[in-house]
Amino acid sequence: MNDDVVALLNSTAPEFFVLLQQLLVNNIILCIARLTDKPTTGRRENLTLSRLVLELSDNQKYSELRTRLNEKYERIEKMSGPIRLYRHKLLAHADRAVCLKTNTNLGEEISIKFIRELLKQIADFLNTFDYEFTNATTDYADLIRRYRDVTNDFIAYLRKNVVKGC
Repeated sequence: MNDDVVALLNSTAPEFFVLLQQLLVNNIILCIARLTDKPTTGRRENLTLSRLVLELSDNQKYSELRTRLNEKYERIEKMSGPIRLYRHKLLAHADRAVCLKTNTNLGEEISIKFIRELLKQIADFLNTFDYEFTNATTDYADLIRRYRDVTNDFIAYLRKNVVKGC
């Protein structure tokens, strides 16, 4: 987001847009953490990326796919470590030591750039899995591009009305 748009949002409703950004980032973090959870929690099965790999392990027909997915998943799991830690210590639970610490650096390495790269890795994993069964892939980036028009319209509306003083 460019500085001009940030200045516009800050001049319009700074508290609202900061809160909205925090909520969206936290939701993305929770979703990534759920996707990278273990395949089971106690006796309950989780619908996760590792569950997809596990489900392929009984079938020799998909051994090559399982190997490729497992490599991709290991990279995702390693990358998602800071996300999962942040979820466990702050978002989903209130870890006493972390919450009472005056200056915590937990989550500092989780930038928008980092989240985008991790989401690209997850999209690659899902497309590898999906292609095996459908011979098709999903352009996940296109899902984001579709909302740019709405976002641009909203920014244009704010520019027009903030300048007028409405």
